[in-house]
Amino acid sequence: MLVKTIRIANGDVFSKYFIFKCDRCGETIGESDPHIPEEQKHYCWECSFILGKITEVEFLKCSGVSVSNSHASVIDGEILIWIGSKPPWEQTNKDIRSSGKYKEWRTLVFERDKYTCQHCGQVGGELNAHHIKPFAKYENLRFEVSNGLTLCVPCHKNVHRK
Repeated sequence: MLVKTIRIANGDVFSKYFIFKCDRCGETIGESDPHIPEEQKHYCWECSFILGKITEVEFLKCSGVSVSNSHASVIDGEILIWIGSKPPWEQTNKDIRSSGKYKEWRTLVFERDKYTCQHCGQVGGELNAHHIKPFAKYENLRFEVSNGLTLCVPCHKNVHRK
């Protein structure tokens, strides 16, 4: 829906620039945003992508996401943008445990515990960052440092045997 027309100086000439409202969400948009002439509709970039009027590549480009291997998808009417080959909902626990976020969590747990096993007191050596509340059951606590504990390999095995 056309809201107003403004005049923009373009050298010695004034050009018309049209301002619309997105026909889906009501956001104010400019004429450079997508519009569907055959439907006589105007959509913001987000609504255009949600409705399938523009491609993933077009949406990412207009959103300023220029990272290679970036992707976008619509899940339950919301846009999700991620970087990597697998979408977040397809990542396995193994994928997550090899991510940068997981490695950062491990390092923060080790630093907090001064690289010392919290059961036997061994300093350094081969250490594991153990999840107090299980990784598989408590997804919301996977990267909480307070849910981590530094253990040496033998102590970590003993914890899991129990």
